Amino acid sequence: MEVEVESQLSVESKVKNNDVKTMIGFLLIFYSVWTIKELWLIDYIYSFGEIISPLLEALVKGFVWIVPTWLYIKYYLHTNPFDYLRVNVNVKKGLFWGVVLSLLVGLYFAFETYIINQQSFQFSLSIDDYLNGFLMAGLAEEIVFRGLILQEINKKMAFWKANIITALLFLVIHYPIWIYNAGFYDFFIAGTHIYVFAIGLLFGFVYKKTGSLWSVVLLHAFHNFFVTII
Repeated sequence: MEVEVESQLSVESKVKNNDVKTMIGFLLIFYSVWTIKELWLIDYIYSFGEIISPLLEALVKGFVWIVPTWLYIKYYLHTNPFDYLRVNVNVKKGLFWGVVLSLLVGLYFAFETYIINQQSFQFSLSIDDYLNGFLMAGLAEEIVFRGLILQEINKKMAFWKANIITALLFLVIHYPIWIYNAGFYDFFIAGTHIYVFAIGLLFGFVYKKTGSLWSVVLLHAFHNFFVTII
């Protein structure tokens, strides 16, 4: 009897180790591909004009972020992606809190912009801002980070630890485009790193409490919107 228990525990341990190795491999490929896209392919993507380029950018992000995540959940985890990502559960609750929290974020940025800084929102935005800065950023990034990564890490450790690791990974995925846009000098401004890390923690907490991906998809998208128009 003891031998059977030990054998079962050994098998479970091997399965867990394989899961960790597979996730690490998934992340290494994902980060490598996205880094190549952000540092070397972005000029090519945005050479097709202000209409075609945003559509191409959205298509590329969908193939790099959403499709592999969907396949990982469906064929490696053997789970319905809709169920795993929590896009078809607590929908009303997720939408409600997504809207409420987005409004609170909007009020904060409005107060900061109009009252503290004595400025106004700038609503002159491009198609790329709406499609990729808000819509695809909120959807694709939350599918990968809160939908997949946070849940997978949370299987191995307590939520608060998983949330910290996921927030750090969420921060790191921004590095390639920061380097491309601002160079190494601006890249090392600590405030930006702290802010994005804190936002990642907040998104993870909201996802945990609402049990719905829609809450963080909306919150993420509207957060980006308000940051862009200030």
